[in-house]
Amino acid sequence: MKGRFEEAKESLRRLRGKENIDDDFLSLKADVERQISESGTWKDLFTINSNRKALLAGLFLRISQQLGGMSVFGVYTQYIFEKAGGSLSSAASTMIFTGLCLVLNVAAGFTVERFGRRISYIGSLILCSIVLFIESTYFYIDQFQPELDLSTLNFIPVAGLFLYIIFSSFGISIIPTLMLGELFSASIKAKGLTILSLSLAFFSIYDKQYILST
Repeated sequence: MKGRFEEAKESLRRLRGKENIDDDFLSLKADVERQISESGTWKDLFTINSNRKALLAGLFLRISQQLGGMSVFGVYTQYIFEKAGGSLSSAASTMIFTGLCLVLNVAAGFTVERFGRRISYIGSLILCSIVLFIESTYFYIDQFQPELDLSTLNFIPVAGLFLYIIFSSFGISIIPTLMLGELFSASIKAKGLTILSLSLAFFSIYDKQYILST
């Protein structure tokens, strides 16, 4: 703690939208002091209930983000546009995909707090799951049941791609990154984030190997 209490109070007033924040400030100050005073060992990360819950929540956020389908869409963007009858190059399709993700992620940063992170994340997971189910069903039929005519449904891959980008941008693409730094207490944060970073690296490698093998 650096003793910048007045600045902290002013920030708290803006966040709370009220002038009388003394009780809130004292509660936060006591909580921070408690966190700093904790030993923060590797054992504490797994034996203290609050730390263990934070670790499990962080793992869920990171794993669901990594395995949520974004990397698959990124790899097969050109193929999806081709299925819709387009002739975009890999560079053009990648630029469209990346550009749209960037714009929507920036927009989500200003709007996600209005609906709450929990609701936004759960809603994003459900909607993205529906889109992925429809996309996988379409491509399964297209590959393994060629006798069925899907020419009138060629819009599904591209429509699913854009819907997925929209739904993921307001949930699984941004919320894990926003929340991870807030999950752990100050004394255990470095160790908790280390494990989450290692898990992200592991599932990133797994995800890429799986895509390359399909």
